[in-house]
Amino acid sequence: MYYIISLCHTLRHEKHITLWRPKNAGYCYSKEMAGIYENPEKGYHDSETNMPITIVEAEKLFVQDIYDGVEKNTIPNNRETWKKLGVSMRKDGLVKLKN
Repeated sequence: MYYIISLCHTLRHEKHITLWRPKNAGYCYSKEMAGIYENPEKGYHDSETNMPITIVEAEKLFVQDIYDGVEKNTIPNNRETWKKLGVSMRKDGLVKLKN
């Protein structure tokens, strides 16, 4: 089971990592609104602009934060998180690091 991170929709100025909502229906910042995907599709959910992350991995990254005036679980958009995800920030969003 996976969450999908939108690399291209997570920009430097944003406080949280962007996640996909359920059923490929838009984006959000909180665990509470994010979709859970059983079989991420290579080339779509797993591509240059999107990245699946297991629920187990994501649980290590989620922190409680105020979003829309309510406490929610979000993934911070910062260098520490980027390092754990194996991504870096460019001017047009996050990119996967080459191994």
